Amino acid sequence: MQNKSSSLSKGTVLSKGERTHANLRRHAAAEFARLGFHNTKVSDIVKATGVSQPTFYCYFESKEMAYDDLMTEFRSRLEALTLTFLIEGEAHADQVFERVALSFRMLLDFLAEDPDLTQIGFFQPPGCTATKAGLASWITQNIAKEQKNGLYRQDISATQVGQCFVGMLDQMARIPGDAQKREELSLGCARLLCEDIRQGCVKR
Repeated sequence: MQNKSSSLSKGTVLSKGERTHANLRRHAAAEFARLGFHNTKVSDIVKATGVSQPTFYCYFESKEMAYDDLMTEFRSRLEALTLTFLIEGEAHADQVFERVALSFRMLLDFLAEDPDLTQIGFFQPPGCTATKAGLASWITQNIAKEQKNGLYRQDISATQVGQCFVGMLDQMARIPGDAQKREELSLGCARLLCEDIRQGCVKR
């Protein structure tokens, strides 16, 4: 994931203040990821950034505000991405499988973009709890709408599907690998959700 400064279009000239703000955010994310939220001090962040503590307080009232700033953007981008996964209208089974696999792949790619932000926003407390709850809720919203459109079975609650999706994503995102590995993991997850793991089992 990119921070606010790096998400600007190439060629954008940042002011000195904007560069300082971006550097503080980047180093704050790195320190939170390295030390954990509770163990990170403002002095750790300013030392890593190479600025003074008064400079830090020009941009953030506290380390909590710096952390919340990072979490707000991380979750906002994650929500916006997740809501694009909604399949509207009818779709063939193969198309549904491809969209589910693509959803996993895009989320894994998102989480791989910035390891520090992913560490504090998705894996590390206290931020991970709210992030995963939010992601499960956004996926549940999609699934509920898709169930109404007849794309998915309705004897399993949308909430349960959303929670399973997040649980699978949580484990897959911990597996190191390149883009090809993330593609393989995404296809495997899609097969589990769309086709299940049975082979030759007798239905009861």
